[in-house]
Amino acid sequence: MVTAVNSKDYRIGVVALALCAVACTEPASRPEGVRVDAGTFVPFDASARSAASAPASALRDAHIELAADAKVAAQGRPGFCSRPGGDAIRELFCVDVPPDIRSLRDLTLLLGLTQGSPAVASEPAYDLDAATPDAAMADAATPDAAYGAGSDASYTDSLDDSTIVDGVIVLGHSTALSGHLVSPINPRAIVLGPGTIMTFQRGVQQIELVTSNRDRGGFAFFLLSFSQACNDRDGGCTPGDLYTPRIESNWTAVSIRDDEELKNSSLDCRQCHQRGREMPMLLMRELQGPWTHFFEPAPIAAGEPFLPGVRGRDLVEDYLHAKGDEPYGGVAADTLRHTVGFVLQNLVPRDQPLIFDSPAIEDERFPYDGTRYASAPLPSPTWLRGYEAFKRGEQLALPYFDARPADPQKLAVVSEAYRQYRAGKLSADALPDLSDVFPDDPLVRAQIGLQTEPDATPAQALVQACGSCHNDVLDQTISRARFNIDLKRMRRDELDLAIERIARAPSAAGVMPPPEGRQLDAAGRARLISYLRDNQRSSDDDALLTRAAELGMSGGGVP
Repeated sequence: MVTAVNSKDYRIGVVALALCAVACTEPASRPEGVRVDAGTFVPFDASARSAASAPASALRDAHIELAADAKVAAQGRPGFCSRPGGDAIRELFCVDVPPDIRSLRDLTLLLGLTQGSPAVASEPAYDLDAATPDAAMADAATPDAAYGAGSDASYTDSLDDSTIVDGVIVLGHSTALSGHLVSPINPRAIVLGPGTIMTFQRGVQQIELVTSNRDRGGFAFFLLSFSQACNDRDGGCTPGDLYTPRIESNWTAVSIRDDEELKNSSLDCRQCHQRGREMPMLLMRELQGPWTHFFEPAPIAAGEPFLPGVRGRDLVEDYLHAKGDEPYGGVAADTLRHTVGFVLQNLVPRDQPLIFDSPAIEDERFPYDGTRYASAPLPSPTWLRGYEAFKRGEQLALPYFDARPADPQKLAVVSEAYRQYRAGKLSADALPDLSDVFPDDPLVRAQIGLQTEPDATPAQALVQACGSCHNDVLDQTISRARFNIDLKRMRRDELDLAIERIARAPSAAGVMPPPEGRQLDAAGRARLISYLRDNQRSSDDDALLTRAAELGMSGGGVP
């Protein structure tokens, strides 16, 4: 159902679940596929792997391993069934006869995330008594002030309230788990249900689920993995299997794990949501308009857009241009185009550890002189300060400063390929890698979150690629903690083990950094291995690494 949004109609503890899975994990390089040069696309060829695509193929291989695990796990009860807890996921999976889940629709129906309507989750049963919206916004529910003094039009006045969807939120860019796959044409759909939230994007055989824990309070985090017939095929799954509606049905096996089982893996939920805290926290990066990376409806007013730069409505147009009326994640295309980040603005805790300050960043990039906005975007000091703080190990990296990190030419090429596929002129198996839309410039890729900076010293690369997981702040009782970026603590045998892990093939189990993390280019990898082998560091390096380890990227920047 499509209804007007009133922030009082949502319970903070449930709606905020949607953002738990979108806010944090460092993205990785793109998954297996082909490299797309500007102006051309090349059909996928599994036999044409190259050194350049090896780090990308590692991600797909890693998820094939997950799918193999799913086949084993599906034969028994999930591990979390032996641990206490009361939530919708346990009620579904911890039974004598487990559910037979063969598709995304099966899952959404079983979890109550759809009620038969293409819009999905038409009227979530939220507990209004638990809501604590910001007092300044609870009654007015308008984000106009967030747009700065220069804005000459009301954001909410420009939207047709009757067409804002109340159960789905969509992002065209994300720093969450598998965020490196997210773009306007392969968005991240967040579906809100009664007590349970699902996040999904094509390209990876996994779904993130968060639900209210009724027994001990707080929230429970889960990762559902599934496999397809292509996992057993020579050459594995192609982009046509992973980036089209094929990925949403005909699953051959399903496995689900909770945050306890994931805590010592690269898929760890707690390394973001419980970083430096006793209990997990619900996260959202963008607490104010203009909600830079969210889809939004187009203004109803005729004429030019009232704000400059790429907006959420442009992300919607990117999607529609490539995919037309194709549903995505079980959500109708018409629903996708009527979602808005405003739904979530006042529904998460205000004491967030890290904020993407959308109003400040937008005002700095497009300053307003009283009569007009800047004709071209300027650098944002606010965003740059956050990026520098990340490089010092003080905080996790912010989302990219622009709403659309994609390279325009690459985006156009893969969009055209998808249109050809939808028109029946290109087979699904010949589709290019739909995640190959990001610029090739290594510095831009570092700013997006795909890799370390190209000129990073080995110590700086350690902070950027390893500092988010191997520090003093996270759980020190698990094997991950045996490696710490504060190298002066490390024994020779521990350094040698780290070298061996870094030198492994990108598709090998246990490779460092893992496929989900920021990647090192070949030169950076070689420099880091030599640095660890020589174990000769300057005092400046030791100071950087010690401080970064102690801080553990746990804040939003420190003086």
